[in-house]
Amino acid sequence: MTNFPIFVGQFTLRQRHQLPDNPGIYFVIDERDQLLYIGQAKSLKSRWSGGIHHRYKQFSRKGLDKIVIRYILTSVSELDRLEREYIDRFKPLLNDSKVKQYLPKTSPRFSELQRLLKLTSKPLFPSVLYTSRDGETIPREAWALFRGFVAGVYQENQPHIIVVCQQNMGSILWKSSSDRTKKRFYIETDSKYLSVCYLFDARQAILVFVELFDPDLAEPIFKEVYPNLVDFQIAGVMVKKLINPNLLMSALQKSTFKRGSAAQDYLLSICGNLQTLPADINLNQQIMW
Repeated sequence: MTNFPIFVGQFTLRQRHQLPDNPGIYFVIDERDQLLYIGQAKSLKSRWSGGIHHRYKQFSRKGLDKIVIRYILTSVSELDRLEREYIDRFKPLLNDSKVKQYLPKTSPRFSELQRLLKLTSKPLFPSVLYTSRDGETIPREAWALFRGFVAGVYQENQPHIIVVCQQNMGSILWKSSSDRTKKRFYIETDSKYLSVCYLFDARQAILVFVELFDPDLAEPIFKEVYPNLVDFQIAGVMVKKLINPNLLMSALQKSTFKRGSAAQDYLLSICGNLQTLPADINLNQQIMW
């Protein structure tokens, strides 16, 4: 704009620490010479130090070297008058507009944990809500319409939160634990429980996803515990939680499943120490990076 005042200096956003420690009016301009913002400061240097300016994040996303701060110097008594005069004359793009808020970045580990927990609450086969019995098509029962539930927690060096899953969850867990970037979220499993136990390292706790792959084992257990499941929120995700972990041991002991199962063996080995997951469990994503 040709009507701009005569500036006494300018610095890029990256160079903002070089601004003078004097009162003045500043003009924020982008690489296309578009005026974005006009403001005042009793100390230009202090106003722009670090990232304290209320629009710093908004400007910095455009590029530290693409945003320029031009300024004029004036007395403190003239700041209010000149700022309003220049705003009225040049009508900057962002003055009097709402400051854009940016959501904090989400931990990739936390995001993956949320994804897995969300999947436990979804149907075993999302596209198949019906089954066939005696040649008749009938709706699947409620206990068959979700993949997993939180059975409880037991303590070793850090809390282990047990999530019991039906088949079709295992392939999802295997892909996650084998993924080039996601596999660092997992802890190696004892070889005898390989492919049925996936230990997700959530920093504050370990979530152990145990897959009951064989439906002849999974179905009676899910059917047995279903009346004792409640909705529960963990890591911001609503899941099913067993209100009394002893009921899992009871369901396992009632099972007539005859074939050997590593998942069944694992659950039987830890059920004696399983406690109800506390209502105030908090998985802080800032710790989970």
